Formats: sequence, structure tokens, C-alpha cells
Amino acid sequence: MSQGRLAAGGIALVVLLAGCATVREGLVELDGPLSADMTREAAPRLARLQQGDKEPVRPPVLPPPPLPGTQQASLTAAAKSVRVSVRAYVNGKPLFDEEVIQMIPRGAWRELQTMSEPQRSERLAEAYNQTLDKLIDMEIAYQDAVKRLEKINPRALDKLKGIAQQEYDKQLKTIRENKGVPEDQLREMENLLKRQMERELISTEYMRSRIFPNLQSVIGPTEVKEYYDTHLNEFQKVDTVKWQDVFIAVGPKHPSVADARRFAEALIAQCRSADDFAKLIEYDEGDSKFRGGEGLGSRRGEIRPPEVEEVLFQLREGEVGPIVEMSTGVHIVRVLKRERAGLVPLDDKTQNLVRAKLRNQLAEREYRRIVRELRARSVIEIEQDGIQ
Repeated sequence: MSQGRLAAGGIALVVLLAGCATVREGLVELDGPLSADMTREAAPRLARLQQGDKEPVRPPVLPPPPLPGTQQASLTAAAKSVRVSVRAYVNGKPLFDEEVIQMIPRGAWRELQTMSEPQRSERLAEAYNQTLDKLIDMEIAYQDAVKRLEKINPRALDKLKGIAQQEYDKQLKTIRENKGVPEDQLREMENLLKRQMERELISTEYMRSRIFPNLQSVIGPTEVKEYYDTHLNEFQKVDTVKWQDVFIAVGPKHPSVADARRFAEALIAQCRSADDFAKLIEYDEGDSKFRGGEGLGSRRGEIRPPEVEEVLFQLREGEVGPIVEMSTGVHIVRVLKRERAGLVPLDDKTQNLVRAKLRNQLAEREYRRIVRELRARSVIEIEQDGIQ
């Protein structure tokens, strides 16, 4: 779970949930090096039904995958085509098929467009069951947050619901303006969308408030250095170059390659500074002028045209290279910035990146632990075919 996922909604419950959890509540104690702990296999997931596992849920029959460019409307229509049915009960509270359908990732829908039967149905069932599992996690976190807030800080709960309403209004406005969903479909889906947004915001902020305040003291300089030293492969730079390109074409102005070269040499003679070279862009007869004069590609094998690649990687920053001749004209190139292959140093920037990565990994693990505990205390009933 990334911090972005946990931070959705824009309000921290660290203050709002004051008194709900101690600073160290629920933290997993580290019993070995942090870097090793990050790669350790997670504990087996608890059965989602207290009475034991069942077969994977069969998703409802849906229309064909949405066509490109019509996805939002098609998803809404897909949910609309399913009769209102309860797919699961979490502590007696229903979860509906429509909710699961709306939460299936867009990437999964795009993937389904490329498939034919029976692969499509198998992939749909997989996506449906994964989404149902996540929806159950969200619901038990939401219920736990509401129970605590109602007891300790009901005003905070009202505030969160108000924020969810504001976010819902913004999303609804965006859908109306950009997605082209018919108004009658929006009205039919309105309650479902609002319910989803409220639950997601409250459960997300609740989990964030339980997890992130505890992580800062766990990740110190020792853990950062250890991760860096044991993952050096993640901190390797490759040769890259940012460059400028001016192409002088063979044509009416310059009938031959030799003519184009003489003109290019005259232009280079005028260059004494970066500003001088920038003035040459107006003479470009290629496509770099559409990128502000910047050349195409930055790594070996990506440079276009490939004929200028070796010249570029022999230059230092600020240097103008020798003219590169082609049958269609000549290229004048200049290197703006050069990054050479090697190890990224453990400077402040790298340390912050490592710290953020470790924090997110710990947050993901802690999230799974909290969810397992909440599931163990919950009664979860999943209906194979749904209850109409």
C-alpha cells in the first residue's frame, strides 16, 4: 500500500482519532535486519470466511467489455445491467455486486478487450474475486473507524462525511463534464457512488492514522544505509544525454550535402554560448523545433537519427559536436546535459527515496496485519450467486 493510497482524502486522522490508538499500537517489532525483513515472505492470508474457504465467487453475467473511449459510460451501464444483489455480508452489512463491478480496475477492463472466451471469463472471475477481497478489507476498516469515532469523536466522523460529500460532488461534476454518461444512469448510480466514496475515504484515512505516525521512528540512517548497500542494483545509472539538434536539409536552399554542410559550418562559427546555439533553432528543417530544439532520445539505442548517437556520447556538457552528414542533409548537435553510467551516491536525495520506499513497504505490511486482525474479529459471509 503506497502512502498515496493511504492518504487519499486530504485530511489526517492523527489528531481526529486522538485517544483511539497509542503511538506504538500494533507496530510489528523488527526481529532482524530491516532489508531482510522487507523481502521476507508475508504470513499466509487468513481465510476470508470464518467457517472456512469456499470456491471462488462466480461473477454476474456482464455485457461485453467497454469499447475504447467509452469506458466510463460502459462501466456504469455494466453495473446498471446487474440486478441489485447482495454479494457478501460483513458483520451483517451488505456489499453489492454493483460495488464490486465499479471497483474493478480499469486496466483489467482494458485487458478484457483483448481476450476471447473462455479466457475472458476466467480473467473476469479473477478480477472480480480480487476486487471483492479488497472491498471486504475496506468495509471492515470502515466499520472499525466508524465504531471508534462514534464513541470518541463523532464530530470528526461528521467532518469526514462532509469531505466525502465534497469529493463526491467534484467527481460527479467531472463525470458530467467529461465522461458523457447519460444523466439517467448517473441518477441510478448516485447512491452507490456516494457510498463507495464515503467508505473509501474514511477507511483510508483511518488506516493512515494508525500506520504512518508509527513509521518515522522505525526507519533511521542505519536502515537506509543497509537497504542501499544490499540493493545496489537499484541505484545504477545508465549513460544518458540531453541534447539539441539543428537539421539543415538538402533542398532548394542547399542543393547538395556539401552546400548544407557549408551552411552548417557558418552557423557553428557564430556559436560562442548556449544562447547563440539556441538562436540556430530557427534554421532547423527537421522536427526538433517542435520540441524546443531538443533532440529525440536520451539513451543508447533510443537516439534518433541513430547516426548522431556515437558523436553525442563522446561530447562533454555544452560542447557542439562535429557535423553529422546524411543523404538528406546534415545535423548540428550540442550536448545540454550528460549523465554517465555508474552508482548513484547515497546523497540526501537518494536517502529520501530509500526512506520513502521503506516506509511504504512497512506500511503495506502493517496494513495487511491490521486487516488480518479485523477479519479475525469479523463475521464475513459470501454468497456464491448473490441474493436478489
